[in-house]
Amino acid sequence: QMRSVRSLSRLARVISSQAAPSRTLQVRCISVAPRVLSSTQPERREFQAETAKLLDIVAKSLYSDSEVFVRELISNSSDAIEKRRLADLEKGKSHFGEIRITVDEAKNTIVFQDNGIGMTKDELISYLGTIAHSGSKAFVEENAEKAENVIGQFGVGFYSAFMVADRVEVKSRKAGEETGIQWMWNGGNSYEMSEGVETEEGTKILIHLKKGDAEIYAQFLRMKDIIEKYSYFVSAPIILNEERVNSLNAIWTANPKEVSAEQHDQFFSQLTRMHHPHLQHDRPAYYIHYKADSPLSIRSIMYIPSHRVSQMEFATQGEEYGLSLYARRVLIKAKAKELLPKYLRFVIGVVDCEDIPLNLSREMLQNDPVVNKLRRVLTDKIIGFFVQQMKKDPIKYNDIYKNIALYLKEGIVLEADQNVKEDIARLLQLESSNSKARTLTSLPDYISRMQEGQKDIYYMYAPSRQLAESSPYLEVVKGEGKEVLFLLDPADEVVFLSLAQFKGHNLVSVEKWAEKADEKEEKKELLADKKEIYEWVKNTLGSVRVNEVKVSRRVSEHPAMISVQQEMGAARHFLRMGETKGNEHLAFFKPTLHLHLNHPVTEGLLKLRKTDPQTAQLLLEQIYDNALLTAGLMTDSRNMIPRLNDLLTKLLGKEKSTILTP
Repeated sequence: QMRSVRSLSRLARVISSQAAPSRTLQVRCISVAPRVLSSTQPERREFQAETAKLLDIVAKSLYSDSEVFVRELISNSSDAIEKRRLADLEKGKSHFGEIRITVDEAKNTIVFQDNGIGMTKDELISYLGTIAHSGSKAFVEENAEKAENVIGQFGVGFYSAFMVADRVEVKSRKAGEETGIQWMWNGGNSYEMSEGVETEEGTKILIHLKKGDAEIYAQFLRMKDIIEKYSYFVSAPIILNEERVNSLNAIWTANPKEVSAEQHDQFFSQLTRMHHPHLQHDRPAYYIHYKADSPLSIRSIMYIPSHRVSQMEFATQGEEYGLSLYARRVLIKAKAKELLPKYLRFVIGVVDCEDIPLNLSREMLQNDPVVNKLRRVLTDKIIGFFVQQMKKDPIKYNDIYKNIALYLKEGIVLEADQNVKEDIARLLQLESSNSKARTLTSLPDYISRMQEGQKDIYYMYAPSRQLAESSPYLEVVKGEGKEVLFLLDPADEVVFLSLAQFKGHNLVSVEKWAEKADEKEEKKELLADKKEIYEWVKNTLGSVRVNEVKVSRRVSEHPAMISVQQEMGAARHFLRMGETKGNEHLAFFKPTLHLHLNHPVTEGLLKLRKTDPQTAQLLLEQIYDNALLTAGLMTDSRNMIPRLNDLLTKLLGKEKSTILTP
């Protein structure tokens, strides 16, 4: 629809516009027999004051995206052709619309011509001579030095041509009218209008380019690149110097059931070539063809590439990402990162929303309420799609999950809203103590298997499944029949610490469970020399390495284990940051050493401390380091090697070793 006279953006969208899909690739000539009419004397008119100010700002600007004038004028022509099509349909006629663009390097000119609805004299005056926008004058005055702000506020539209033009001539004839109108601007604060000119139905704009940087727009290849960038999917044929530029349909507007896999591959190839060249040789693993009319008018196709991003690639990705935002098939922004949260930046595609004004500037995208609503709708659609795929084809989803896991984990950590965190967490895939190796499960599936009365979700971190299954922390929980999720990626531990809970269930590390189990057993222990053992252990290892000692007779496959005052996962994350030296971290963690008295090594240790204190010290230090290593809290294991050699030498030096015999 023609923009309202009240909005300069609509005023600015002067010269027509488009929409009607044209299925044919045939190029037809749009010329009709011109009507030769007697032209009236030119009538000179002054621009409205704020209009003149706006033109002055735009004409003198160094606006970085001056090429958008091509997009705007094509969009106007596209709209006009659609209006002509609808008007003719009401009369039982058909209309073949097209847009012709002619560049001439020798003359330094560009011509934009369409056979759309055209304009009357009054419409030309309304759209080209007046800013009928509330508050427009004040805005123009406040932003006199900021052309980009002015353009963003009012829409570039027809006035965008003034960024590159010395002179502009417009000829237009309303469909069905006998009289043609000419509008001319020669660079001042006034324009001339003539009636009765020789012209065809539709609108023709002749732009005389400025000398200098603007001359590049008279080059055929440069103009072709711009058309392909912004207007490739405009439905009306675009003919540049007799060559059709746009030939691929905007498949996002089609019925999803009517779009073939081959068409998706072609469109994905075109999309990546234009905006995502690093994915040009990739193929989509999934596509989401989504159409909605409420709460917004949305036509979109979103692709999840099969490309597997590396850690290095993930870490070095810049801020240039996002879906391509269109309004009525005209590109608004190629990589509109405002349309999706950052953790979904691996998704590429097209979103066409008629509710978004064509003149929306990049700055306004971030705060526009329609864009924010669109962002929520698209995000929910993508998350919901992945949840469906997990159930529909878990094998395929698990394979794709490897490509997107880093992004999802980043989202859980960085998002502040707990509801958003949990929404993303539905997509996580983890190994479990109740399943075979490399068989993955989700948090919702874990909850469905929880024991009656179980309130918490248990997890543990380990570098590998083998180490997880042999951990002293796992044996306690497993003995209770509880399922434990294995976090085999260090990032998973940070994710769970950030998530904290899921659907009302706390995420609890098994290390806390094991620590509490030892504390219960420790209270029952009535060992006569318990105090003496405590003192010996603390004196041998030092107060930095051991803040507290506890003993229990809990049956365990491990002679000892370590607990710290902090959350164990947080302690490990602190160490990964590499900001400590030596045993500095131990002074901060204040470790507690839990000795399991029923283990043969521990029993042998307590006997050895009375018969061979020197060897007992070596053995205690080795037990401690083993526990530290198992907990993932050892920063440097090199000191273990000389000690192990000493310990082995002492063992081999005895004819009959009784070191570990109770």
